[in-house]
Amino acid sequence: MPRIHPLHGFARRPVTWLMVLTALALGACGGGGDDAPDGGSGGTAPSASIEALEGDWVQKGCVKTGGQSFKKMLRARVTGANTLDYHEGVLTFGGNECAGGSRLAGPSKLGAVSFDRSESGAGLAAHWGVFRTVTGTRFGAIWTLRSPALLCLLGDDIPTSQPSLRAVSASLATVPADNCFVR
Repeated sequence: MPRIHPLHGFARRPVTWLMVLTALALGACGGGGDDAPDGGSGGTAPSASIEALEGDWVQKGCVKTGGQSFKKMLRARVTGANTLDYHEGVLTFGGNECAGGSRLAGPSKLGAVSFDRSESGAGLAAHWGVFRTVTGTRFGAIWTLRSPALLCLLGDDIPTSQPSLRAVSASLATVPADNCFVR
């Protein structure tokens, strides 16, 4: 594994901006979707176990630019009873519709999430915790699973400002499904 050397002076700023952008992506609180958090199904709740979060996930939406398109790839690896490692990469597609073959850059470890509690209800499971980046910065985080399997990440405060499944559901109503991840 290559050794990463500390950055000095101005060279540190790109890393800082990368971490800020990562935090904003984790927050994923944008747009205005009118869909109910469970797609209106009122279906069975996804598992409240963090094992349900484990695996590779691909962003539902497609980012189009010029003759290429992109999707984020998220990898979650359970490392303890209430902890998982969080990796992200980028899938690059040759056309602008996120179709056909793709190339994966990464994934690289962004940090680890330690969950304090989990709760589930009709069509939604939420996992509250703290995301610690590889540089040691901490953010409140809520990882949610909607039914059918749709993983959405929400930024949060420490301690949480969204202490109930109902509050999380209200926040999810503002997050477009394209910002979330599917298997």
